[in-house]
Amino acid sequence: MSEYPGLQNFLSAYFHQDWAMEHDTPGAVAEYYRDSEKPELVASTRRELELLLAGGHDEPALGARVQALGSEYDPTRDGQTWRAWLEGLAGRLKA
Repeated sequence: MSEYPGLQNFLSAYFHQDWAMEHDTPGAVAEYYRDSEKPELVASTRRELELLLAGGHDEPALGARVQALGSEYDPTRDGQTWRAWLEGLAGRLKA
């Protein structure tokens, strides 16, 4: 079982390999999740995301953790760091 079950569900179910066919931007994915899931689930996922960010991981380790949780999106291909992308996701998940 994952240490971050809500975050794993979010990343694997919403940032799957075809995410870009369903949404224009990674931010739109997060907003869709926020607007379509129960507020309690979104809040729990945001807390797990904040816990991951507080874990003190360097960039390679943070990227590896996110990919292990099922994300097929790599923000470094768009010139962004893993940390900046995850912080942006956390912000978008706020109600």
